Amino acid sequence: MAKARKLASGSWRVQVFSHYEIVDGVKKPRYRSFTAPTKAEAEMQASLFASDKKRYSLANLTVSEAVQKYIQAKESVLSPTTIRTYEQIAKTHLTTIGPVMIDTVTNADLQNWISKLSVKLSAKTVKNVYTLVTSAISLYTEKSFKVTLPTRAPHQYSIPTDADVAQLIKEARPDLKIAIVLGSRGLRRGEVCALKYADILRDFSAIYIHADMVLDKHGKWIYKDMPKTSDSVRSVELPPQVIQMLGDGDPDAYIVPTTPAAISDAFGRLRNRLGMSCRFHDLRHYSASIMHAIGIPDQYIMEWHGWSSDTVLKAVYRNTLTDKSNQFTHLANDYFADNVLARKDNA
Repeated sequence: MAKARKLASGSWRVQVFSHYEIVDGVKKPRYRSFTAPTKAEAEMQASLFASDKKRYSLANLTVSEAVQKYIQAKESVLSPTTIRTYEQIAKTHLTTIGPVMIDTVTNADLQNWISKLSVKLSAKTVKNVYTLVTSAISLYTEKSFKVTLPTRAPHQYSIPTDADVAQLIKEARPDLKIAIVLGSRGLRRGEVCALKYADILRDFSAIYIHADMVLDKHGKWIYKDMPKTSDSVRSVELPPQVIQMLGDGDPDAYIVPTTPAAISDAFGRLRNRLGMSCRFHDLRHYSASIMHAIGIPDQYIMEWHGWSSDTVLKAVYRNTLTDKSNQFTHLANDYFADNVLARKDNA
């Protein structure tokens, strides 16, 4: 083991090999220094480092290196879309914080970095970037951080009415019509595209949703089975007319043989032609909102749409439809007028 050397200050220092780095194509050794008031203390610190070099060498990672290792470690358990998002973050948003060593990064470093990102990125994106970086640092150190993230502005949703959905279905071409009908019953774009004829449960007038169409890290759409423990895996009962609309085909063939991006593009053109402002995903909002508006219990709405908690339901989907809102407003006003204002003892 390396011996301690006495410094001019009177302290003792030991330098121990830590790891190699590639600098301008050349492999160079890097050392870790331990300084203490006595020779025995300095050599003890060096001995502890040597016995647990793996932990110390990981702490010598830069933020960028830690993020890359984190992505590699999680690649087999996270969705291809999430991995692709993480790699895009690592490539685009770590310019200033990336070179910082994770064992030296401070709360102030992260706050300054977040403040600069917040000028040009949405609050949601900033949160995603921050979560990735701090998760990576925490995986290889015992550090924890607390910074102020930008406030996310409430999103204004454009939920179609019953009449809007009926018109969209009427005007759509055959494959898009099926996608709109399924979206209006709560399916996501990827779930629509991953649905095969084998997933139609004709005896029960239902469909079995167990797969998604997602982007892999190369930007290619791929079919992916959902985890069997996922709340997104579910059976959804549909009107017989919808089951008939889905038709028959090879069990392994896709019912809507296209990509989620193509659905959004085609839907956008149709929506614009009809003078509407909703997105395809707003059909899912419509589904949840209409179920809530007609009094269906939240637990059933969550099960239908594949949510594990009511967080999304409360934050996004409890939007009262305009036509239903007017209907209930008139109903409430009529009741008040008939049963309160019209009472003879009020005359």
